[in-house]
This record gives sequence, C-alpha cells and structure tokens, in this order.
Amino acid sequence: MIKISVIIPAFNEEKFLGNCLLSLKEQDFKDFEIIVVDNNSTDKTPEIAKKFGAILVSEKNQGVAFARNKGAKIAKGEILVFTDADTILPKNWLSRIKEEFENDKNLVAFGGSCQFYSGPISARLASKFLLKPFLFLDKFFSGGFNLMGCNMAIKKETFFKVGGFNEKLKLNEDVEISYRLREIGKVKFDPNFKVKTSGRRFRYGLILGIINYAPSTIFRWLFKKFDKFQIFHAQRKEEYLWGNFSFFLSLFISIFLLFHFFNPEIAIAKNLVRKEINKIVFTERKIKIKVKNEFEKFKNLPHFQKTNNFQKY
Repeated sequence: MIKISVIIPAFNEEKFLGNCLLSLKEQDFKDFEIIVVDNNSTDKTPEIAKKFGAILVSEKNQGVAFARNKGAKIAKGEILVFTDADTILPKNWLSRIKEEFENDKNLVAFGGSCQFYSGPISARLASKFLLKPFLFLDKFFSGGFNLMGCNMAIKKETFFKVGGFNEKLKLNEDVEISYRLREIGKVKFDPNFKVKTSGRRFRYGLILGIINYAPSTIFRWLFKKFDKFQIFHAQRKEEYLWGNFSFFLSLFISIFLLFHFFNPEIAIAKNLVRKEINKIVFTERKIKIKVKNEFEKFKNLPHFQKTNNFQKY
C-alpha cells in the first residue's frame, strides 16, 4: 500500500503547477502518489499534470474544498498530504511528514507554516517576520494551532471520520477542519517547518490583503463560526506593481514623518525658532507699551495742552 498521497487542487494554474510538481519529483522520499484535481481549468493545467506523471482527476463543483475532497476519495495512501499548486516544497517535506506519524502513533494530523517567495515586498517581509507571531495569536484564540492548506497532512481514516473539508466554505476550510481534528485526536503544528508559496493573494499590498482576510478571522475568534465574510477573490496572476508602489509610498511617508517629528536636531531647531519668535513678540509688546506710556506723558505736558486748546479755538 502506498504510504502517502499528495493532493493538489488546481484551477488555471499553468504558471505555477510545473514548479510545484518538480519539487515533488525531487523529494528524498519516493513512496507516494501525486493527485492533481482539475477544478474546471481552461488553460494547460491538465496537460502539465500529465507531463509530470500525476494522477489527474476533475471536479466540476468549483471550490478548493470540493477539489481536495475529490482527491481524498481516490487516494490510495495511508496519509493524505495537501498542498497548493503555487507552492514549492523542500526536498525533505514528505520524509519529515512520514517521520512525524511514525514517531507518534497518536498523531492524527501534522502541518507547518509557509513563506512567500513572490508578491509585494511588504507581504514577503510580513510572511518572514510577522506570520509566526500571528500564528501564536491565532493559537490563543483558537485553542490550538490551525493547519495551513499548503502544508498539511492527515491520516486517511481520520480525514473521513471528521467528514473531510467543509464544502460550504470558500475561505478558511483548512482552519475549520483543524478544529474538528483536535476534537478527536492529536494535531501537531511546527511553525518552523515551512514551504514556499506564492504571495499573489497580496498582489495589491499587505494592507488590502489583510483587510480581505481579517473580518472572517476576527469573527471566528469571537464567535467560533466560519460561515461569515466568505469573500474570496481567486488570484491567478502575480502582477504586484501596485503592491510594491503602495509599500514604498507608505515607507516614504513614514520615514518623512519620523524624520520630521522625531529627529532631535529638528526638534532643537524648532525650539530655538519658537524661542526667537517669542522674544520678538515679547519685545514688540514692550515697545508698544513704552510708546504708549511716553505718549501719555507727552500729552500731559503744558506746552501740548496749550497747543491743543489753541487748536480748539
């Protein structure tokens, strides 16, 4: 019996699928099958899958949950391993997964994190330095680490026991099944066990990408529900000019404000200018008061009063 089945959902992934399959062919563990689930592609995705010797199956119901479940149904492996078509796997990916399940018989699911190899600079930096803190924050609100669809493995019998992926969800289907898996067995997550994946979902910049995912995540944290804010826009391209432009614009504005308001030399100069202005204002007031007082004295002089009385006549 085949030890591992790798399942890859694919919808118009001709630009990415080849690199993903190539990384699988270079694995140091060989006892596995590759299943590519074509989810109504109109490009060369099926041809690329066949070229690399993958088992090709089609799924007419649109959605990653439908596609992953379809792949699981025909899989022959004891362990179902899921990744995405735009993901590149390290050479020890499958051997590490096999090792985890062999070393812990109570383990029902195992997974790791990811890092963007493309996309706007802001998104790539965030995946490298900010994703790990977010995962621990998510663990706090979720009651445990959640698996990621691009890097997760589940025992086949356990997968079908929990009912597979929730096909009603367009977003967070990998997180939702993690909740159900934790209810029946041990789920292990290693944030340092990473795959490389595309940052195309953040093509318009980090902030807009976060805005797209944040509502469903916050709602899940607060109410433990997954069926709200199911807004998912499929991204097939990696054009991220706008994303980089927004990053550099934000960086320039931040540096300008930081330099403008917090630079010590500028702060000292501002204080000196402020003091000089205050001195000028104070001196001007003193002069006005002095002129007024001198004028009052002049008005009280007898000569001025006689002249003033003469003018009245």
